[in-house]
Amino acid sequence: MDIIYNWIRNVVIYMILNAIIMNLLGDKSYKKYVSIVSGMILVLIIVSPLMNYMNLEDTLDYYLQANDFTVETSEFKNDLNRMEEAQSDAIFAEYEEKIRKQVVSILKEEGLDLTSLDITIDRNTKNPTFGEIMRMDITAVTEKNDKEAASNRLSIDEIDISPVSIHETEKSDAQNPPSPMEINIKNKLSDFYNIEQVNINISIS
Repeated sequence: MDIIYNWIRNVVIYMILNAIIMNLLGDKSYKKYVSIVSGMILVLIIVSPLMNYMNLEDTLDYYLQANDFTVETSEFKNDLNRMEEAQSDAIFAEYEEKIRKQVVSILKEEGLDLTSLDITIDRNTKNPTFGEIMRMDITAVTEKNDKEAASNRLSIDEIDISPVSIHETEKSDAQNPPSPMEINIKNKLSDFYNIEQVNINISIS
């Protein structure tokens, strides 16, 4: 009986308060929104005895907590993925810097200075080649040639050059093999990093 009495009392109190609030609002434009919210509150008041009788409150609390936990877990996973990406970028940046220093040392042995280095590394963790160097594009300059070019510069008389056909220049470019220095450097890099020579591009000026 006490449960029924409390239930009826709550409904009566709600109806009185709701009537007072609606009269105070008058013809306000947001009155319909207040009415929607008050209707939802009335539904909760009406079904509350049933929820208590069937222990639905504990079940509802359980699902609400489970939903909150799922949301928190999702946010944590997103934060963790961002941290892993940032750590991965830092690791690969350190790895590329180490490779750069090694390439500088190898080129120094050949009397070259590194101008630019572009490295392509497999970052896909699902690939068996993960972490391996897929391609290297190197631009270097001959230190000796640069220094001697300025000091040994000679004046040259104007020379007439006969026109060359396009076919002849294309044939000359096709027959221009890599220099022994480029071949030697490619061999060293290929053996050192276990990368195919066709994936190593060297430009020496």
